[in-house]
This record gives sequence, C-alpha cells and structure tokens, in this order.
Amino acid sequence: MTRTRLFYWFLPLFLFLISNLLLEYENLDIELADAIFSWEGYHWFLRNFWITNNLIHSGGRALVGLLVVLVLLGLASTWIFPTLRHYRPGLIYLFTVVALSLSLVSLFKHITHINCPWDLQRYGGNYPYHPLYDAIFSTSGGSCFPAGHASGGYAWVALYFFCVMYKYQWRRAALMFGLILGLTFGIAQQLRGAHFLSHDIWTLCICWYTSLSIYHFFFARMEPLPIEARNLPPPVHG
Repeated sequence: MTRTRLFYWFLPLFLFLISNLLLEYENLDIELADAIFSWEGYHWFLRNFWITNNLIHSGGRALVGLLVVLVLLGLASTWIFPTLRHYRPGLIYLFTVVALSLSLVSLFKHITHINCPWDLQRYGGNYPYHPLYDAIFSTSGGSCFPAGHASGGYAWVALYFFCVMYKYQWRRAALMFGLILGLTFGIAQQLRGAHFLSHDIWTLCICWYTSLSIYHFFFARMEPLPIEARNLPPPVHG
C-alpha cells in the first residue's frame, strides 16, 4: 500500500466511518441538535434569520452559481487564448466534479426518506425520530439527506486536485476553501434545523470521493504538463 493511496483513499474513509459511528451509536448527532434547539429557545429561531437564511442559504446558492459561471468562462477562454490551453483538462475536470457532486447529493436526497430536524416531533414537527440507518428505509417522504446546501461548498474540494496538477503550492489553500465553504453552509443549515451533523459528513464524503475518483479518471491517463505550467510534478495516484 503506497503512502498516497493510504492518505487519499483510506484515511478519509477511516475518519468518515469513525465519525459516523460516534454520531449514530453514541447519540452525538441527536445530542448536538438538542443542544442547538435548546440554545435557540426550543424553536428554530434561526430558521428565517437574515444571516442564516438570506445571506448564507440564498446568498450561498448565488455564490456557487457564480463560481460555476467563472469556471465555464475560464474554460471558454482556453479556446480564445492559446497560452491557457494547458488548463483546459483541469477546468473540464473541475466543472464535471462540481456538477456530478451536486447531482449525486440531489439524487440521494430524493431516494432516501429522511426528514429534517424541523420535521421531527422532538423539535415540534410531525414525524417521530428514527436513527439514520433506520430512517433511510422509512416511508415518511422526507428528502433531507444528504445535505444539499453543504454540497455547494464541499464540491469545491475538487480545487485541491486542480491545484495538484497546476499550482501545487496552492493545493492546501484550495482544499481549505472547499472545506470552509461547505462547513459554513452546513453549520448554517444545522442552526436552521435543516440537517443533522451526520448529513453534512455524508455530503463531504460523497464530494471527496467524487473528486478523487474523477481525478484518477482524468489525470492518471494524461501526459504530465510541462514543469513551468504546473510548478511541481506531484502525482496523487499510487
């Protein structure tokens, strides 16, 4: 087992499994939601609050849309300016990952049957609470899992792999951008009563492995770019 395979494939999976076991079977998921609900005065006070609802939720969607447009403009510019053509595969990769990550999360939301916290009797709603793996097979008709809004942030962890190929020294900053954006969206939705923490962790896992898998599909088979175009030759595959 190579170091890169351990770091990129198996370490995130290990952390994902451990966090899910703690959240689900140690009741940390529900205890965190209980604490937030109590802190807000036993109703979802921040559900329609301007910062969480208008700025982060609605504004966040607009930001993600703007980022996608910028990627498409960058891609179009690779046909206009020959000096940018080296970036074309990376921009195609970036757009593909973001679109696929958002689509996968949306698909899972519609085939699972998990309610938002604000729908549960425990928090003033109409439905009983079921543990995550039981709720997937329920018939409540909920569509709150995984976390859709957080996927608009976590999908951009793909920037890490983009920078691995083109601007290696920026890779950590690019990863932090995607993580912080997803975390901001996710925390806002938890404060609104829209999701449990586990919903966000599942979303991050989907986005990470989508980015990693498509990176291998795109870049493991392409010839490396010139050194001056990518700064360092850092293959992720191993």
